[in-house]
Amino acid sequence: MKEIFIKKYWHEEDVWFYLHFQNEEAIEQVEITPKGNVFLSLENPRENTSLLYDQSLDELDLEEKDFITKEEFYRIWNER
Repeated sequence: MKEIFIKKYWHEEDVWFYLHFQNEEAIEQVEITPKGNVFLSLENPRENTSLLYDQSLDELDLEEKDFITKEEFYRIWNER
């Protein structure tokens, strides 16, 4: 099983996305905005206007700095 952890900023909406991929499918996601944080998973894929990422990993246009460790992801995930 291949796990990848991503941290990506979306300038247009002022949102930090933290994504956990397993075998190239997003299974957990945290959105950090000025209005608050949203936690999504396969069990809870939607909250208000937020949806668990369902596109290909290639769609994210990733750079080396976007990859984070499992520990960094779960530090954010466990803040809820």
